[in-house]
Amino acid sequence: MEELIKTIIDVDKKARKMTDESKKQLAESKIAIAQRIEELDKKYEQSVEEIIALTTEDESQKVEELIAKIDSDYEKANQALDTYYDSHKEQWVKELVKRTIAE
Repeated sequence: MEELIKTIIDVDKKARKMTDESKKQLAESKIAIAQRIEELDKKYEQSVEEIIALTTEDESQKVEELIAKIDSDYEKANQALDTYYDSHKEQWVKELVKRTIAE
């Protein structure tokens, strides 16, 4: 009987030890998972920031190119108007003088 009680106590001790070890492993796993989540969050945040920076840089470049094209188109239109004015200026002056005197 005494041997049976000793066996039961030994089994109980082993079971408690296994339970404690399992709880310890569970706690360590939770800590490891939390750390891994934090690492992944940081990597994700860095990736998003890099994407935003690249997108912003790309969009800024596109805007600069568009502004340069608009400036170029404006300059061409302005030159075309100057050329048109220069070629018709004499005719317009004569027409204005003629209409002013005719009245």
